[in-house]
Amino acid sequence: MKTLAQRIAFLVSQRKSLEKWVGAYDAELLVKWLDAELGDARRLEDWVDGSRVVPREPVLHVVSGNTEHAAFQSAFRALLIGCRSWVKVPSAGLPEFEEWARGIDLLDVRRELPEEWCAPEVAVIYGGADTLEFFRNRLSPETRIIAHGPKISAAFVFSEREGIHRDLAEDIMRYGQRGCLSVQAIYVEGEVESFCGKLAEALDAERRPKIAPTFSEAGAVRNERELTRFRIANGADVKMWESENSVNWTIVRDGESTTLRPGPGSGFVRVLPMPSEISAETIGPEARFLSTAVVEPITAATRLENLSPPRICAAGKAQEPGIFWHPDGEMPLAGLVRWRDLG
Repeated sequence: MKTLAQRIAFLVSQRKSLEKWVGAYDAELLVKWLDAELGDARRLEDWVDGSRVVPREPVLHVVSGNTEHAAFQSAFRALLIGCRSWVKVPSAGLPEFEEWARGIDLLDVRRELPEEWCAPEVAVIYGGADTLEFFRNRLSPETRIIAHGPKISAAFVFSEREGIHRDLAEDIMRYGQRGCLSVQAIYVEGEVESFCGKLAEALDAERRPKIAPTFSEAGAVRNERELTRFRIANGADVKMWESENSVNWTIVRDGESTTLRPGPGSGFVRVLPMPSEISAETIGPEARFLSTAVVEPITAATRLENLSPPRICAAGKAQEPGIFWHPDGEMPLAGLVRWRDLG
């Protein structure tokens, strides 16, 4: 796959396997994406208006194991640019990604980190703070690091509409609430108690999570439930709805706080009163880690300008950012090239 046309043709041939991980696309859209980030897709192979770009390589991709999205998306971008890539997957593996990547000449996938992989030109790293710190210390100081650390997503409901509770249930439950796009908190303007009851019905209609919780996740949910019961017993303005005989989903309405904070996963969501002013001061320090803000109605998005979330979408779309998505507010293709100029 030496030419851009060959790489695009290959990626288009793989749509059946890839679109659920990267979003819908075709050849025309891939060229449009390159044009948007590089000014002109032709710069990958020729001089255009005095400039061209060269793929940075090798690129080390360190991907997390919560879902396979990061592996597919990061490798997809590098393939489109034409970067030779090393992909470090978790030691437990990512079976679907590893099966797909087998035999692709620009990709080398390993579950362990070889010593020779510690001096890439670029490292794209997905993971928690400990993972980021480990690789910053382990990799060559000359390696350019593109870090995607832990993030949280939340919904802001200014008015309800038909189907919104079902859509939010999907935003919460898809992929076991493990990805950075999974909604973990919902701010509601208006009558919160009624909203929680309808959301509980929508979550219960799912019957079982699409990804079963691990023992660790299940234990964390049970612990959070017990802490909530303790608060309720001590007179706190808190109420809880939970799935019967399982940890499939949990709703905690907290009338005493507007602070955004991550939950234990497995369909655990906090429903909070909408602050009169939405800002980092009212949402709390986790606001700077906000990934996607679900806003209903979407026309109310301007009310979140003080937070400047990287992505805003309607309910039901949190897990479908599309191929033009800028993860963490970055241009993902542009970070994989070096520019050359004439003149």
